Amino acid sequence: MKIDSANKNWLLLLFLGRVLTAATFFMYVGSMSFLIQEWNLSATNAGIIQTGLVVGFAIALYLSSYYSDFINPNKILIFSSLLNSIGAFLFFYFANDFSTALIFNSILGIAAGGIYGPSMILVSEKFSKGNKGLAMGIMLGGQSLGYAISLSVGFIFSNFYNFHDGFLICALLTVFGLISFYLCSRKDLNKELSFKILKKFIIAKQSEQNKNLVKGYTAHCIELFGMWAWMPVFLSLVLIGKTELNPIVLGLVISVTLHITGVFANMISGFFSDKFGSKNVLIIFALISSIFSFLMGWIPSLPWLIILLASFLYSFFTIGDSGVLTAALTDSTNRNVLGRSLAFRSIIGIGFGSITPGIFGFVLDITNNHEALSQQTNWIYAFSFLGLAGLFASHYATKLDRKALSRSL
Repeated sequence: MKIDSANKNWLLLLFLGRVLTAATFFMYVGSMSFLIQEWNLSATNAGIIQTGLVVGFAIALYLSSYYSDFINPNKILIFSSLLNSIGAFLFFYFANDFSTALIFNSILGIAAGGIYGPSMILVSEKFSKGNKGLAMGIMLGGQSLGYAISLSVGFIFSNFYNFHDGFLICALLTVFGLISFYLCSRKDLNKELSFKILKKFIIAKQSEQNKNLVKGYTAHCIELFGMWAWMPVFLSLVLIGKTELNPIVLGLVISVTLHITGVFANMISGFFSDKFGSKNVLIIFALISSIFSFLMGWIPSLPWLIILLASFLYSFFTIGDSGVLTAALTDSTNRNVLGRSLAFRSIIGIGFGSITPGIFGFVLDITNNHEALSQQTNWIYAFSFLGLAGLFASHYATKLDRKALSRSL
């Protein structure tokens, strides 16, 4: 699993670019509780602003992946990074109410999706089986670290300094991210695609391997998006009466617990997939994450440190197979249709994943007689819904062909 020095330097620049360009993704969310009052937003409007980012992300991820089969993905990466910086400064200068925040946050979502798509393609091109899982994990780890930074900067500056300064810092970070991406891609910007472009791409004719990977990824997204949306609410309600931490500090601890895990989880799972095989890692991670989903609703009465540790492990295993799933799909797909395969997978997975928070909330309402959320809320059934998704992800992983994936023992 040795990576040559040229590819190692390339990957380091890609990692730094992912960290710095992702510094805008949750900056609004980190400031949301303050901006609701500052911009006179309703809870619905506040949520719609972030929904705009997610929708823009999903659409751009589909398009950027799709067109990476026809356009040099390095060019798409640089263009999207430039849009990300422009959008960040537009948000800083002009976002001051619902309409302007929705427009500029949606632009940031489009830019983020445009960065993510070609990043996956470029890693798959640079690294072969036996190294690809770790490389993909490092790239996604940079993304997770950027998410944690964006959330923390938005949260800290809106509560202790000035939210405008927080937005400015995030915008400046994206400029350095653009520079890092340019240094990473400059040698390949004018490179022609080295494969015969296949005009037709028929979803139904994808291999059984790819179909199972898409199904597994969809189940993974359902569990992940539900966990991301509701674990902060769960922890804030459960822990607020169990610890003497200042509520603001507690909120920051929760944010770091749920997002910093992604930095390590994707790297560790990627390393293990290269060493022991993608199939083994996907089965184990999905199974353990489903177990934690089934357990979370039963632990509110436990000491707060145990709850926080369980939440850390839950997040670790839930997000940990993201990079492995992507690397596995690139292993079993020809490059001339890889972009479209990733695009199809992303729109299906994120599409179903985006409705999970609503389903989770619906289950909460039904099983708690539509009462307001409190420390007495019954979370068992809602988290069990996520656990079922994890079991499906593990099931589809068992149907994969080891020989078509990364190295296995």
